[in-house]
Amino acid sequence: MPINDIRLSSHFKLKEFQCRCCGAVKIHPMLLEALERLRELWGNPIVITSGYRCADHNREVGGAKESRHTKGFAADVVCAASDQGHVSKLAREAGFDQVILYDVRNFIHLGIWPKG
Repeated sequence: MPINDIRLSSHFKLKEFQCRCCGAVKIHPMLLEALERLRELWGNPIVITSGYRCADHNREVGGAKESRHTKGFAADVVCAASDQGHVSKLAREAGFDQVILYDVRNFIHLGIWPKG
């Protein structure tokens, strides 16, 4: 079995969240739960284009200095520009408190911030 090819939930594997440059992974359980809720609400597969990012990779892609990606609290997911309004509403219902639309690039940034 390839490294990080571990099923975390019904629809997601660990490798989907790993850093593109080094393979490291951090994912908060609340992020995974919110993604599963969004999948159920939307009724479509969710393709993650960016999960965890190490500090080097985050700098390389121009991520925010305190990006939630670097803490395992965010994921970017594929979403056509035409669906982003609807999906952003569903994302908030699913528990995401950070929803940033990148309509021209056909993805949405989804973030959570655990309380407490």
